[in-house]
Amino acid sequence: MHKYTEYFKESPGFNRFIKKIYDKYKSLGRFSGKVKLKNLSQEEAKSLSRLFGITYKTGDDETFSISKFISIMKNSKYDDFDIGVLIQEYLNVELYTNKEKNNQNIIKEQEFYKDIIQDNSKGSSWLQDIINFKKPPYRLIHQRYNKNKIALKKELINIISLIDNLPTTKVLLPIYASNYTKDPHYLDLDNFHNILYFYALSYIDNCSYPESREEKIKLLSKYNIEIDNLSNYVLTYNLLSSKNYINQFSNNKETLILNIQNIITTEWFDTKAKKVFIFENPSILSEIIMRTIDCSVIISGGFPNTSVYLLLDKLIESGNKLYYNGDFDPEGLLIAGRLKEKYKDKMNLFCYNADDYNKCLSKKEISDKRLSKLIKIDIKELKDIISLLTLNKLAAYQENNKERIIDYINNSYE
Repeated sequence: MHKYTEYFKESPGFNRFIKKIYDKYKSLGRFSGKVKLKNLSQEEAKSLSRLFGITYKTGDDETFSISKFISIMKNSKYDDFDIGVLIQEYLNVELYTNKEKNNQNIIKEQEFYKDIIQDNSKGSSWLQDIINFKKPPYRLIHQRYNKNKIALKKELINIISLIDNLPTTKVLLPIYASNYTKDPHYLDLDNFHNILYFYALSYIDNCSYPESREEKIKLLSKYNIEIDNLSNYVLTYNLLSSKNYINQFSNNKETLILNIQNIITTEWFDTKAKKVFIFENPSILSEIIMRTIDCSVIISGGFPNTSVYLLLDKLIESGNKLYYNGDFDPEGLLIAGRLKEKYKDKMNLFCYNADDYNKCLSKKEISDKRLSKLIKIDIKELKDIISLLTLNKLAAYQENNKERIIDYINNSYE
């Protein structure tokens, strides 16, 4: 360590002054300009007064010229003074400007991707093109790089492997995903991994990114990947459609279970009154049928699956309004919240006030762990219910509120 560095280290009064010089250097890329110190401490005022030959007072704000500081030091007994050496030794840093540091970070990130891109395969070519030309989803990849490099590396390797092994014969999506990631749910349509995957697949197909579930399903099918069409289904009642057999069930006032294949091969779905009621549980539908109420109903059966979303999307395309009611428990409110968040003004949450909650209150306690899920919900229509649920820690079920629900349905048709 140089003698002049030792001199400055002997007095803590120089500490903030030297750090400010370093900050200015990082900003400008050179040692020039001025630095300002606010509210000088007694130690700072004493040390800087001695150095500059000017009396500074404790508590004052003062500005100091870096060039004058360098000139003073070079004309002192420290004729070998080098401000760059001082900064490095005093602060134990390497001198990089913000621009140089940014360039270093860019180089490191490029090396990160280079380590993943090992060949000229389809998947590697996609990633190389994204990185070279900053195409979508470069920004998303860059964000994930800054957040968690290890997780991103694993994800990109998985995506490349999946793209490089597109099936030549029909295979179900969970099996395809499991074969190359060991996780059958890796490419579930609500999984964040599928975002990068569909960007890669649309790149291979030279098509735009598939925004809707139906577009994603069609793109997968083009490459021999099939959603589990048969076990993914939704219970419906009194819907109109472009297919006669569906209309026949409605005419007969019979319920109908539709799977994904039924839905995506149907041109359109509609209702007589341009409104459809969605319930978490089928018991409300049984009550509607028993009372011969002429309304259209979909049962989500808990958290909506792909078939539910596909059907709702088609109903919205036909100009329908959606109405949802579910249980007053964390899981039920999460369903309501997600549906409202997705469909916004096209989704109405009904019978979600304090009277409804108190009317169907049960004695079933809700654990604090389950209640913590409510933090994820930020929907104004549910705030009062969330407060009541948090306060009482008791669930309430829509079956016990059937009269209010039925009244709401009947009144909506008046």
